[in-house]
Amino acid sequence: MISENPEFSVNKKNHKFKSFFANQSIVLILAVTTFAKLLAFNTSVLRVTWPFDQYLDGVVMSFATCLLLFSPLLLINKYKNHLAIILASLASTLILIDAVYFLYFSSLPSVGLLAQIGQTGDVSSSIAGLIKWWMALLFVDIALLIIFRKFFASIKHRFEKPSRILSLGAVATAIVVFIVSGIWVGTTKLNDVFNEGYDTVSTAQYYGVFLAHTIDITRFIHETTVSLSEQEKQAVNDWVRQHEMTSQTNEYTGLAKGKNIIMLQVESLGSFVINQQINGKAITPNLDQLSKTTEFFPNDRFKIGAGHTSDTDFVVNSSYFPLNDAAVFVRYGHDDFTGLPKLFTKNGYSANVYHGFNRNFWNRDIAVRSLGYQNFYAADNYPKGEIINMGLNDGDFLARTADYIKDQAKPSLSHVITLTSHVPFSITDTTRGLDINPSLYPNGTAGYLEDINYTDRMIGKFFDKLKTNGLYEDSLIVIFGDHTPVLPSFSAGTINYDNSSNQAKEVPLFIKLPNSTVGNTHASQGTHLDIMPTILDLAGIKTNQLMFGTSLFATDRSVCEDQLSISTSRDCRAAVSEAENYSAKIIRYNLFKDLPN
Repeated sequence: MISENPEFSVNKKNHKFKSFFANQSIVLILAVTTFAKLLAFNTSVLRVTWPFDQYLDGVVMSFATCLLLFSPLLLINKYKNHLAIILASLASTLILIDAVYFLYFSSLPSVGLLAQIGQTGDVSSSIAGLIKWWMALLFVDIALLIIFRKFFASIKHRFEKPSRILSLGAVATAIVVFIVSGIWVGTTKLNDVFNEGYDTVSTAQYYGVFLAHTIDITRFIHETTVSLSEQEKQAVNDWVRQHEMTSQTNEYTGLAKGKNIIMLQVESLGSFVINQQINGKAITPNLDQLSKTTEFFPNDRFKIGAGHTSDTDFVVNSSYFPLNDAAVFVRYGHDDFTGLPKLFTKNGYSANVYHGFNRNFWNRDIAVRSLGYQNFYAADNYPKGEIINMGLNDGDFLARTADYIKDQAKPSLSHVITLTSHVPFSITDTTRGLDINPSLYPNGTAGYLEDINYTDRMIGKFFDKLKTNGLYEDSLIVIFGDHTPVLPSFSAGTINYDNSSNQAKEVPLFIKLPNSTVGNTHASQGTHLDIMPTILDLAGIKTNQLMFGTSLFATDRSVCEDQLSISTSRDCRAAVSEAENYSAKIIRYNLFKDLPN
């Protein structure tokens, strides 16, 4: 019997592997480069601070997901490379969308935001400014493979078709790697992702961007096709009864009873600009003065989710948490919201919203009426004027709004939303007032400072007009930022801004009491959840309806982790998570009318 030559056997095996790699080269290259893009995205774009083990989880799952995505192509002979290029192009496009979206919103898009696709036309100029040259690198590998496709074809033709066994083995290995990686990351975390309602950034932290979107889609399908049972609804009602909050009266209770109320929501107003100067000039002189003559809360924490600024509209008018995977106004704008305007209209108030932009943006036209506002004055209700950044300039907007407020039935509740200090933070002849040299500061910084200074000046004129109309002294006026601006760390004048510190989380809150010029600065910390119950407390309006905040002046107030104002001896993190879950259930399943009052 003639034995096989060992050297020939080894060469035969080597030939099989060479044949495999030659035939699968484009698929394998694109799998590797796609993983490299995911790795670069996690480290260079997200830059989310998390423990190394969690970051490593995301890297491992990104690698495993790339193997799983591209491995089925190993079993295909015809159009294999075409399909690989299409798959890689789709993956790169998704990473590009994620990168631009994250740079704009500091979050990742979810399938629930597809309903908001019509909003992009309104902010296209802002989004265009976020597209960077390096984003073209996401498609370089694909372009090179297309250009040199004949070279790869020539290599492929030198070898016979790859072994079916090797291809099946590679696919099986990819599946095993994916399953083992998932087990290593942990099924408990996956259960938390579905049940705790993590946003896509948090999910990507453990499972990588591609799988984060897959999980998001699965959750969306589940939420839109599953309704709560009667037992589950009863469980929500029981929780609400157990967490009813009855605040005691305090020295501030009823000080604004029967008075006009004006809420002024200022775009991108961060606390770090208050009482600061640049070039010897006060950045926000009018708000600086208010900090000394009002009830001033310099460290209020904003609460926004996927709905960004519209979430502030929702939170301050409802005292409910926003959602991380959807804009409440867009997906649930037809809900039977409980909220501030409904309570005030029941007590004889007129209630109106004012915003110098497209009334359909963020579905505001529908959602503010669901909250209980009687009228929404949007861009089509204002005279044409200079457009700065995103909408009608704050000067023209606030001047006309003061007249609208004067004409409303009294007493009135007015929610006024400014816009000039919105990205892209452009500097115009109208906004320029601080004589800042933009070249001395990081991108967008000089524009923001000039824009917020302009808005402050227009707020001063707005107050002057309210005084002329007899609406300032005797009114309750609440001024707050919707959220902080997205800016890099910088130093300018007396400002030293660190975007990784609490400065990026804090917005100022000013409460001007009727006929009062006495100021107090409050060290206690609150959130936007507390604005509604605080206004109700000042107005002397009592309600048993569920709110996740409490009056900032309540004597029995207890703050849990700067997130939730509750009285509890339980672990804060668990209490906040539980509250967010019940808030989300009520919103998603429109349970407002079913709640005990």
